[in-house]
Amino acid sequence: MKRALFPWGLLALGVLLLVRLVLVETDQGRRLLLLLPWSRGEVAFVNSVTGRPVRLSFYPLWDFRGFRALTDPETEAYYTGGEYPWNEALAQERRRELVYCSEVGLSLALGPWRFRAEGGCLRVRLLFPP
Repeated sequence: MKRALFPWGLLALGVLLLVRLVLVETDQGRRLLLLLPWSRGEVAFVNSVTGRPVRLSFYPLWDFRGFRALTDPETEAYYTGGEYPWNEALAQERRRELVYCSEVGLSLALGPWRFRAEGGCLRVRLLFPP
């Protein structure tokens, strides 16, 4: 009697297609994370020139995308020179790797995990799907 591939084989394939393998590197070391495509990511820091908070949100689909910045108009103008709508430009970004550095400090949230860097950098790479 032949065993049917369904449902376990299809279930395993579905789970594999949903999993996002992300490598986070900090000054303290490396950490592998398993995320889902609808997991939310957020980087938060204080702009050293304006002294105001900035939050950048995104999610891991086939790459890091869906970027959106939350900050005040003065800080947005600092980054754009007032020449273009920042969130429209960010929404077009597609990255497999993110690197954020700060002397003052920044935080990174990926799904339920939290990371901090002060006087250093955080590097995030999407390893799977390729």
